[in-house]
Amino acid sequence: MRSGGLWLTLLGAALVAAVWLWVPPIPQPEAYHDFADQRRVLGIPHFGDVISNGVFLLVGLYGLLQTRRLQARQTFRPATDAWPYYALFAATVGVAFGSIYYHLDPDHWRLYWDRLPISLAFMAIFTAVLGERLPARVTPWLLPLLLLIGAAGATHWLVTELSGQGDLRLYLLVQAVPILVAVVWIGMRGGRYTRGGDVIAAAGWYLLALVLENLDALVFEATGGWVSGHTLKHLLAGVALYWLARMLRLRRRRGALA
Repeated sequence: MRSGGLWLTLLGAALVAAVWLWVPPIPQPEAYHDFADQRRVLGIPHFGDVISNGVFLLVGLYGLLQTRRLQARQTFRPATDAWPYYALFAATVGVAFGSIYYHLDPDHWRLYWDRLPISLAFMAIFTAVLGERLPARVTPWLLPLLLLIGAAGATHWLVTELSGQGDLRLYLLVQAVPILVAVVWIGMRGGRYTRGGDVIAAAGWYLLALVLENLDALVFEATGGWVSGHTLKHLLAGVALYWLARMLRLRRRRGALA
């Protein structure tokens, strides 16, 4: 598929985003912080939702080491193709600490430090998908631009929430647009490396995680109070991120793009 088709996809996404921003503000539900698993274990409140963040720390560190190892072998060509993955897995480590901080005592301010690295992670993998399908010179300027947009999405939500008029629209956009556009671009063009389908598989794991998040109390009740939907959301989101680290290890370079 020619680059023109890829850019048309981005234009379409921009138009959808513009229309989406005409939708009335979406406030944070009042009951959002009321998670099903309220148990205190070993002195740790909300034990399941806190301790399950260990998966992000482990996967984030593994991904950083994997990226560094592959860069040393000159697997990334050009070398700037590694940058989004450093950002992705550094953000994943940030999610671990931000989410632990939030779940120890949930409120809006603490939630911001959970959502900020999540937004950065989405924009990092978005940069990787786009940059590997565009000329090599694109990634060095695209990565900081998209990271700023991701940070703006989370920060906009917090500012509106603290002003009494909470609005999730921009935060939701910085998750939805990368997933949708990445899937389309992977289907349209293979890029510099093989195994692009692993990104789609990772998106599938993440969408399943979101389903379980919305079934938080139901899962907790169905498992007899053993595990909640939100805890499982953390674990499956960790699987999604591990899938991306696994992709780096298994994929091969196709050849340079123009």
